[in-house]
Amino acid sequence: MSGFSSWAWLELLPIAVFVCWVSGGPKGWKRQPLLLGGAALVFLLGMQPALDAAARHSVWLHCLQSALIHHLAPILLLFAVAREPASEAGFTKEGRAVRIWVVIAFGAMTGVWMLPQLHQRLMDDATLYALMKWAMAVSGLWLCRVMGRYCQRADVPLRKQWSFSLGVALPQVLVGLMLLLSPPLYPMHGHSMMHMHGVGNMSAQLDQFLGGALMCLSALLLLWVDRVMHRKPVPTINAVGPRVNGQTGVCTPG
Repeated sequence: MSGFSSWAWLELLPIAVFVCWVSGGPKGWKRQPLLLGGAALVFLLGMQPALDAAARHSVWLHCLQSALIHHLAPILLLFAVAREPASEAGFTKEGRAVRIWVVIAFGAMTGVWMLPQLHQRLMDDATLYALMKWAMAVSGLWLCRVMGRYCQRADVPLRKQWSFSLGVALPQVLVGLMLLLSPPLYPMHGHSMMHMHGVGNMSAQLDQFLGGALMCLSALLLLWVDRVMHRKPVPTINAVGPRVNGQTGVCTPG
């Protein structure tokens, strides 16, 4: 139980309430067991305080936890909502300013917490780490809400679609590449503690490399989902009926 504070057990109740709320509870799990039930399971695994205790001492475990609650669970929810009738989806039209802010918030949750100047202090503080975890979950759900509505609009030009998609994914890809290509950036003195949590010994370079790979894969998965979800623009159809040329007798469309 080293590194796992006693009050952390109290977090399990709000986690259970949160998971039931975002995934629709037992009714939702029965209606869409693969998507809503899967999202609930992923959220439950990723939000576990026991995972915090190990992830605070490992770059790749931190990136894995982020991928679960910041990417995979919201993606499953997004697909679930896409299968619901429009009247039950519960999405409202989001303005441009909201889309900009959700992209900033989603990217900040990746970039700011991975800054070498802040990373170690934030990882050493269990309370700050727990707050970060909840912020990641909320920002992921917010992105899911905005993306769900934006993807279903057929009037969005392709240029704007790609701008939104790249705005979400590109910052995370860049951070992932930084982790992949850089020498060890973080003095993770807790690598010895990882062994106590059953993770085993791992070099700092490999730890950071795996974290970067996970971050890149998560961002590319999100980009793929966003492109799959986007509807193609509906071609405009001329409402005027066919006309008959009085001289040639040829019938031509509107």
